[in-house]
Amino acid sequence: MPSRYTKKQISKTKKIMMLIALILLVLFYSGFILVSQIKTVYQVTFNGTPIGDASSPEIVFQWIGEQVNRFEGQYPGVLYETNESAISFTETKRLNAKARDSEVIASLQSSYEIKGRGVQVLVDGQVMGIVRDQHSADQILNQIQQPYSGANNDPKVKTLSYNNDEREKEAMSPSVPSSISFVEKVEIKPVVADPVNFSSEEELIKRLKGTDLKPIKYVVKEGDCISCIAQKFNISQDTVYKNNPWIENEFINIGDELDLTVRQPKLSVKTEGQYAETVSIPSGVEVTYDATMRVGVSKVANPGKAGKKKLTYQVTKVNGELVEEVVIKEETLEKAVPKQVIQGTKVIKGVGTGSFTWPIKGPTITSKFGKRWGRLHTGTDAVSSNLNIKSADNGKVIKAKYDSSYGNHVIVDHQNGYRTLYAHLSKINVEVGDLLEKGDQIGIMGTTGRSTGVHLHFEIRKEGVQLNPLKFLE
Repeated sequence: MPSRYTKKQISKTKKIMMLIALILLVLFYSGFILVSQIKTVYQVTFNGTPIGDASSPEIVFQWIGEQVNRFEGQYPGVLYETNESAISFTETKRLNAKARDSEVIASLQSSYEIKGRGVQVLVDGQVMGIVRDQHSADQILNQIQQPYSGANNDPKVKTLSYNNDEREKEAMSPSVPSSISFVEKVEIKPVVADPVNFSSEEELIKRLKGTDLKPIKYVVKEGDCISCIAQKFNISQDTVYKNNPWIENEFINIGDELDLTVRQPKLSVKTEGQYAETVSIPSGVEVTYDATMRVGVSKVANPGKAGKKKLTYQVTKVNGELVEEVVIKEETLEKAVPKQVIQGTKVIKGVGTGSFTWPIKGPTITSKFGKRWGRLHTGTDAVSSNLNIKSADNGKVIKAKYDSSYGNHVIVDHQNGYRTLYAHLSKINVEVGDLLEKGDQIGIMGTTGRSTGVHLHFEIRKEGVQLNPLKFLE
C-alpha cells in the first residue's frame, strides 16, 4: 500500500513547523523585552494636583520626618500641625517610566508646612503674646497674681483709717484675700502660628507688667471731691496727690485743673477681703450737780471705763494698693461706762458731756476721715437736705470767723478736753463766748472757703489732735 505523504511533503511540513517555532520564539523574546521596560512609580499629588513621580512613598515620608525632626530640635516642647494630609500617592506602571524624587522633594518644599500650635493671651481684646500651651498661659497669669495672693509678713491690717487715736489694733491677718481676679478682661485662645513669634514666659510676664502712659487733665466741677474724682477715673487718691502737690488736705476749687496722668500696667490684679479691728468706745462724761458744793468745785464719782467695738471692713485693692475700704459690720463687745462727775451748786452751761450727736439731720457721708498715703483728711464731710448746723455737744464758742481754707467756720470748746469744728458755713449764727447746749444752732451749711459743693466739714479734736468723728457720733 503506497504512503499517504511523499518525502517532499514531509520536508515541507518540517520547514513550516520550524518557521512557526521561530516566530513564536521571536514573539516571546520581544514580549520579554517589552515587559522588562515597564516600570512602577508613584505619582505624588498635593491637594489633588500632581507634582511628580517618586520611586516610593518612603522617600517622601523620610523627607517629612527630617522636617519634623528639625522643627522639634529648633522648638522643643512646642506642639505642631502639618498639611501632610494633603499629600497622596498613586501607584503607576508605565513603559520606561522614570522616578524624579528630587523634583518631587523640591515641589514639596514650597508646599509643605509645619506650624506651631500655641495659645494667645489677650487683655481687653489686645493680643499680648503667644505661648506654647494653656499650662504656660496659666503659669504666667498665676505668677502675676501671686504677689497679691496673701504673702504678707505684717500681721496687722493696713487700713485707710487714721491710727493716731487710742485703740487696740487687733486686726485680722490679711493672709488670704477672699477673691483675686484681674481688672481687665483676660482671654486665652488656641492659635496656629510660626513659633518664631512665640514669647517665652519671662518675655510675656514683662510685657504684661509693663505700663501705658495715659495723659489725663480734668477741670474740677461743682460737687467734686478728691475721693469722688479718684473713683470716677479708677485711680488712687495717692495718684491725685502726687500729680498735684499743691493740694492741701482735700481742698480743691471749682475750675482747678488736675493732672490725673497715670501709668497703668497692662494687667492689674484686684483682690477683695474682709478684715477686722477692735477699737475703743470713749466712755463719755455724765455730769450731775450738787447744791452743797460751791461753784467751780467738782469731783469724780466714777472714773468710768472705755468700751470696745469690733469693726469689720470690706477691703478692695488693685495691685496691692488700697482703693476702697467700707465698714460692713459693727459689733459692740463692751459697753462704755460713762465717767461720772459731780459739779457744785448748779448746772454749768457750756461743759460738754463727752457724748456727741450728728451736727446735721439725716447725714450722707461724702468723704471720710483718715490718713491716706501720707496725707490726713482731718474730718468727715457730709451733706443733708436740712442745712441747719447744730452743736454736737455742750460747749463754748471760741472761734467764729472766715478763712481761705475752712471758709466760714466755728470752733466749740466743750471744756472737757474736746473741741469740735464746723466748716464751710454759708452763715454763722453764734459769736465767740456764746455758751451752747447740745443741739443749739450754730449756722447754715454752705460752700465757703476751699470747697466744691455745699457740705459740712466736721472735726472732733482732743488735746489738739484730730480724731475720727465716726467713732464718737451717736
